[in-house]
Amino acid sequence: MSSFSPAQKWDGTMALIGGFSLHLTLGTLYCFGNLNTYMCSYLRRYVHPGIGYSDMIWIPALATVGQGTFMTFSGYLEERIGVRFTILTGASIMTAGVYLTYFAIQFSVFLTVITYGFMFGLGTALSYAPPMGVAMRWFPRHKGLVNGVIVGGFGLGAFVFNQIQSSYLNPSNKALDPDGYFSDEAILNRVPSVFLLLGSIYGVVQLLAIFLINSPNRTEEASMVPLVVSAVDNDDDECIFGEDEELLQVTDELNQSAQSMSSVNLSQTSNSSANHSDGGDNLRPGQVLRTSEFWILWATFLCNTQAISYINTMYKAYGQSFIQDDHFLAFVGAFAAIFNASGRIFWGHLSDNFGHRVCIMISTMGLAILFSTLYFIQIGGKALFATWIWAIFFAFCANFVLLPTATAQCFGTKYSSKNYGLVMTGQAVSAPLTAVLTQMLHPVLGWFGMFTIIACFALICTLINSRFPPYPTPRAILRKLEMPTAQL
Repeated sequence: MSSFSPAQKWDGTMALIGGFSLHLTLGTLYCFGNLNTYMCSYLRRYVHPGIGYSDMIWIPALATVGQGTFMTFSGYLEERIGVRFTILTGASIMTAGVYLTYFAIQFSVFLTVITYGFMFGLGTALSYAPPMGVAMRWFPRHKGLVNGVIVGGFGLGAFVFNQIQSSYLNPSNKALDPDGYFSDEAILNRVPSVFLLLGSIYGVVQLLAIFLINSPNRTEEASMVPLVVSAVDNDDDECIFGEDEELLQVTDELNQSAQSMSSVNLSQTSNSSANHSDGGDNLRPGQVLRTSEFWILWATFLCNTQAISYINTMYKAYGQSFIQDDHFLAFVGAFAAIFNASGRIFWGHLSDNFGHRVCIMISTMGLAILFSTLYFIQIGGKALFATWIWAIFFAFCANFVLLPTATAQCFGTKYSSKNYGLVMTGQAVSAPLTAVLTQMLHPVLGWFGMFTIIACFALICTLINSRFPPYPTPRAILRKLEMPTAQL
């Protein structure tokens, strides 16, 4: 599409800004690595003596479980109450969890895991995917790019809020005690109230974002899809021009419902619509589960979540083992968010040009190399530590734009929230595994052993994705499902 319609320029752009802003608050999940030292120090001093950093990994693990488990539910909720009320429900649960952590952290580790872990993840699950579905409907020819822009906000959240947290909690940049924890009363006494501050900011930003997110109606969708006069039915050509054929299906469906453009020859597309009674080439969740493409995407989340969860939680604790500068480590985490956010736009644009398989294999191979060498960067001090952490965040963020885009490319956009929710259950399974491995193996294997295990997961993911089709389309996958088993 060489130019954007007036609706895309205004309403579509506003929806992008709203989705980006919403994800900016949801992405504060990545602030946990920075908050971990303060929260763990507070709990260790006043609530649970003996608790350590590796025990705290259950907070992001439960957040990931909540997000992965309930993501599919957001699609069903969206059908019943609409996009805006679905997002409002999720944002309210997430922000309420942050507020309640003010009370929970003063009394119980378990309650803190529920409020700042599970409730945060549940709220994120309900409000994460709908803005991307809206953006893809506004800009159907630029799915990867608009997904990259929106989830770029998710990656950028820590850049903004890491600085707010550190400035509020530790304005004098006081160093940790020799045991690796804070004991300064002034710092610890601020820990509960920081959640009131964060919850208030989140609530305001989320309400403004919801106001901006508006779905296109069917007429607007039709105006944004280019009309074509014929479809190529050859399987090889279909792989190359798959996205155009998907758009052709949407165009045909919309034009038939409007009973317009009757002179355009869309006979081949009409036959395809007749064969697939759900209204175009879109796979329902039940069909998706029968495809090899789904299980490759699911396994990708399963393997890569090991790297994502571990580095997000433990990067600061690892840095503190040889760097005694709390504000520098917060700075590294904040700028890691810049790489996390810009990387999502980069990977989204790259996927529009080279496809999912090439991009995800580059990303996972990069993670394998970076984690296998992370232990040795101590010799380079602050400079190498920052470089490696930033590179890891730039590499792993590819998952959050490549996987939703690949889900839409493989299975269509009609059920994108439900289908992507199924893919994200891989993350829900992986997060407790990460927590158990960290809690049990980290004290035994140390940093080097844990980094090596995570590098192996990333390498396995690279091998799995070598089996992913280079140019998947819903039509090709539907045809494969309809083939007799003996012909597969």
